[in-house]
Amino acid sequence: MLKKVIKEAFPTVLAFTMSGMYSIVDGIFVGKAAGDTGLAAINIAWPIPALITALGIGIGTGGSVLYSHYRGRGEQKVCENLFELTMTLLIGTGILATILLSLVQKPFLEILGAAGSVQTEAIKYTAIIIAGSILQVAGTGIMPLLRNMNQSLGAMLSMAAGFAVNILVNYLMFRLNMGIKGAAFGTVTAQAVVVMAGCAILWKTGYRKWRPLWHGQYAADIFKIGITAFGTSLAPTAALIFTNLQCLRYGGNAAVACYAVISYIVFPVQYFLTGIGEGVQPLISFYHGAKKEMEVRAVKKIAYTAEIIFGITAAAVTICMIPYIGGWFGLSAESKQCFSSGMLISSFAFLLTGTAKLNVSCLNAVMQTKKAVFMTYIESLAVSPICLFLLPAVWDIRGIWLALPVTAGIMTGIYGLIRKDRKNEE
Repeated sequence: MLKKVIKEAFPTVLAFTMSGMYSIVDGIFVGKAAGDTGLAAINIAWPIPALITALGIGIGTGGSVLYSHYRGRGEQKVCENLFELTMTLLIGTGILATILLSLVQKPFLEILGAAGSVQTEAIKYTAIIIAGSILQVAGTGIMPLLRNMNQSLGAMLSMAAGFAVNILVNYLMFRLNMGIKGAAFGTVTAQAVVVMAGCAILWKTGYRKWRPLWHGQYAADIFKIGITAFGTSLAPTAALIFTNLQCLRYGGNAAVACYAVISYIVFPVQYFLTGIGEGVQPLISFYHGAKKEMEVRAVKKIAYTAEIIFGITAAAVTICMIPYIGGWFGLSAESKQCFSSGMLISSFAFLLTGTAKLNVSCLNAVMQTKKAVFMTYIESLAVSPICLFLLPAVWDIRGIWLALPVTAGIMTGIYGLIRKDRKNEE
């Protein structure tokens, strides 16, 4: 079973990691080109590209979980319909996102705290991101479909191609003095490559025709399952919004720039750890649909062990690299002063983040969507905001950094209570 899990999950973990590292690439080039102002702008504006990405992940995951479930039951015709419906939803949502976000771009940025030169830079960045919404929704949505079609390697290679293009375009834009616009062009261009690569793989696997399809019940099921993945993807961004506002309150733009660099490290690690859960999800969904509960338990055991090992490793490596990270991103001397303690405290969250995210993936994979939705949204809408509000009031800016590991600990405890109640019911 271990070999099978590695074979299925490893490409997904790498794909998620590369997805998270997009922000690192953007941050390095923006920091060198625009300094603290650019870093603050891209961090405050980040909820917009994150929302677009979450829409694709939510729809793609919802469709892919159902795809694996019915594939496990041997209902191939239903699987084909689910594929066409999911693609229809991805394209339609991408077009709708472009229209709606274009209308609310400036007031939304103001709500997020953008003002002055930071707002000017944020508008430049998000205008390009919004224009390319359909590519980002489709690109992120195709990946879970490929993984659930036994094309995990293809999904990873597609992400690798996009990641390489992102680096190349960012570098070229940097040399052309495009500033923060270059990061946006890099992101959109990379997603275009991911879409083309994903479509090529789908063509090779036999999906050579696509027709717009609507099925009310299946669409409702996709949204019901996908809302958890949507929330899981957006949860770090919800925390980012509250954190940015608290940084502005307790430390100004320098603190926001400091948090930007912390998030550039935290997000890829979170994506990596989340990728373990998403990597085993197709196996758990398939075995659950085939009513092979012994295999489900075996896959879960391997996944939880991996989360613990990699969480400890990520924390240790990050702590060792703290003296060097600030310089890579071009932080000012003022921002560097708070970075070291902030990064050190945030690193301890890695010890629990992986298992907390895996808990949600497992619930979703076995169709316990209500519990998965509860776990996802209580974190982003209640636990994290409360921690970010209360802890700084006691420990000032250090309380902001403490919110991340404290939130992970609370979510682990909540899942323990849910499991205890389930065992009592049984």
